[in-house]
Amino acid sequence: MDRLEEIIQYKFENKELLLQALTHSSYGYERSVPHNERLEFLGDSILGYVVSRNLYLQFPNKNEGTLSKLKSVLVSSKTLARKAKEIQLGEVLRLGRGERKAGGHKKTSILADAVEALIGAVSLDGGLDQADQLIQFLLGEDIANATIEIKNAVDFKTLLQEKLQEQGLGLPKYILKSEEGPAHSRVFRVCAEVGDYAGPTGEGTSKKNAQQESARLLLEDERFWNVYLVENQAVQAK
Repeated sequence: MDRLEEIIQYKFENKELLLQALTHSSYGYERSVPHNERLEFLGDSILGYVVSRNLYLQFPNKNEGTLSKLKSVLVSSKTLARKAKEIQLGEVLRLGRGERKAGGHKKTSILADAVEALIGAVSLDGGLDQADQLIQFLLGEDIANATIEIKNAVDFKTLLQEKLQEQGLGLPKYILKSEEGPAHSRVFRVCAEVGDYAGPTGEGTSKKNAQQESARLLLEDERFWNVYLVENQAVQAK
């Protein structure tokens, strides 16, 4: 446990909290000792808040749908398990005999839950500011690079469709404008059209990627949302 404290740069006053955070339910039931599920519950809520706050501040112009999808990537079991491996958390987990034999110290779900439990334990031991610092230590770089994650993780076509439906508009059409380059390095250019409005052209190495990029650009097209859409709605209201 001392090694873990060194890695996360936090020293527990109450070592029992740390021990509980590292105790899987399988071990707890076998030995009749407290396990980490309650701490996991607490840590999950704190993690969600801290990541949401950071995304809200970092992306003042992104809508709720985009922020939610990005948050889901940052707090996913896959991401948390990767962070658990980086801090060697699996090596100090207390697992029941069956779970230990099954390689539980490498299971994504167990590692992710343990990270959340660790965050919960830190919050009880040192307060929310210390839990915030731990989350920044674990995910700060991922959050800082979130602009890259957005392009890889968010389904902009779905977001555009949802936003258009909210405005009472029909589905967008994706028009292939051009296709260039050799077979192994094609570049596709696609334009998302809504009614008689043609949005910015998106480029991609496949039609699907180009469509996603064109949807992203239209979502950020202020002329469409602030001028065309308003004028179109005014005409329909007459």
